[in-house]
Amino acid sequence: MDAVLYRIICYGLCVMSERINGVRDQVIDALSYPRLLMEQEVKAQSCEQHYQFNEAVEACNDCLYVLECQSNSDRLALEHLTNASSSELHKLLTFGYEYVSYQLSRDDHETALCDCQSCGWIRDVAPLLESV
Repeated sequence: MDAVLYRIICYGLCVMSERINGVRDQVIDALSYPRLLMEQEVKAQSCEQHYQFNEAVEACNDCLYVLECQSNSDRLALEHLTNASSSELHKLLTFGYEYVSYQLSRDDHETALCDCQSCGWIRDVAPLLESV
């Protein structure tokens, strides 16, 4: 292979890798907001397990906040996100988007017009979802 062509290919791969890592970092950063909302939702309740989902405990499996607790204690933890595949990050961002959207629908928000933090997050994340 020609040395110039090799350099061009290597440069292209480096640029693409930086772009992917940049988007990956944006996704991980964006997931902190739904994680915060879930923490607030779960901690507003009293929990004998101290908000650490335990599949072996029947009360955890029957709890209204099982999804929030599972996500908060495992799937949305920063340690998990840094090792997650791109596909998994996309699924989690989609889940976060749907979770925040659901929270907003409970309060009857007009996302396009509202200036609250949740509506702003939805507007910021929508294009990110398309780029992942």
